[in-house]
Amino acid sequence: MSLPLLRVENLGIRFGPVDDPVKAVDGISFAMAPGETLAVVGESGSGKSVTALALTRLLASPPARYVSGRIEFEGRDTLQMPDRELQKLRGKQIAYVFQEPASSLNPVFTIGYQIGEAIELHRPEVDDVEKEIILALDKVGIRDAASRLGDYPHQLSGGMQQRVMIAMALSCQPKLLVADEPTTALDVTIQKQIMDLLKDLKRSSNMAILLITHNFGLVSDFADRVAVMFRGRIVETGPTSEILRHPQHPYTQALIECVPKLGQKQHRLRVIDYAGID
Repeated sequence: MSLPLLRVENLGIRFGPVDDPVKAVDGISFAMAPGETLAVVGESGSGKSVTALALTRLLASPPARYVSGRIEFEGRDTLQMPDRELQKLRGKQIAYVFQEPASSLNPVFTIGYQIGEAIELHRPEVDDVEKEIILALDKVGIRDAASRLGDYPHQLSGGMQQRVMIAMALSCQPKLLVADEPTTALDVTIQKQIMDLLKDLKRSSNMAILLITHNFGLVSDFADRVAVMFRGRIVETGPTSEILRHPQHPYTQALIECVPKLGQKQHRLRVIDYAGID
């Protein structure tokens, strides 16, 4: 039996004073196979992004404290890796796309320079870097890519900036793409375009995708499996179709009810009784 690409076991992360910590992530476990798409769904503050950043130890310590668990990528625990090995892992093997492309891209460098820098750092074997940059931009649907290399981020729309971020991530040919709320700052039409793009890229490259989102509406035809996070814990997990059709946990049920449905009127959202959920 082959090893999973990623295995997280009993991960615990705390912030704040030792005697009264905030349990940002509270003993979660999950695994991902190569080429699989897992959606981690939950509201703001549930621990989704902290989990994503922890995969490559991007959380500064302090203030974060890794109090328990293992994060195995291809069988090696990233929590125990030396910094030099982590630098090679970040971007090359595990790449990130975040929700605010305008704050992720450096405003004083052209997009061509920024993508090229990533390629030169993680793929030193590439002889023609400019050709690779153009190929990366072509893949994400940026027209006339060769003429856009000298553009600065402020010259691009939000959707185009997000495509550049995806191109930068994919230019290093990662095995796992972590997409942390990649469509939050975009309008609905552009959201669909970005999700369709990620779906097409996954199909063509067999890359695994960890999608972090608060929106169940994005995952129905995108993710293979869903893990629902609530107060730092995974409260429900399973195949996407099963979770959507037969949610078991009250929190999952409430999140799904928040998704607008055509032709159905809902005058009030369900009030979640947090005291009764654990």
